[in-house]
Amino acid sequence: MSIKYIYSVFCCILVLAFSSCATLSSSNPRTLNLDGLIISETETDEGFTSWCCVDYFAEPPIFSNILVEAGYFEKNGVRYGFILYDGGDIGQMAFFSRDGLDYRWDWGSDMDYCLTIAPDGTAFYFDFSTVPDGEPAKARDIFQTYKR
Repeated sequence: MSIKYIYSVFCCILVLAFSSCATLSSSNPRTLNLDGLIISETETDEGFTSWCCVDYFAEPPIFSNILVEAGYFEKNGVRYGFILYDGGDIGQMAFFSRDGLDYRWDWGSDMDYCLTIAPDGTAFYFDFSTVPDGEPAKARDIFQTYKR
């Protein structure tokens, strides 16, 4: 057997191995269920913009389980925020804002929950429902993020 033949067979095996492990991306538009309201990215002005939050100590973060996803979209020029749970497409509407360089989402019936993302991609989760009035709040969790 020639070296070219062996090399060709080896390359074919590699291509088959890698292509069988790859997931095919769907061409269907993403659809979110936010508080029971179904929103497709085709109904928005420019689709969804979001950050996936994973375990702060995960290496590399892109292969970790998504614990929370925070994002926003615009519809008719109005910006809406959302929070998704456990790597899925189901979650809640949120108030989205930009505070200086940080992104911020507030949600819950009394805006008791907050997620902020710093410019370096570090996210902090706050639960104000457990903090007595007048007391400073401390982050209950920390995540690293990557933009979806």
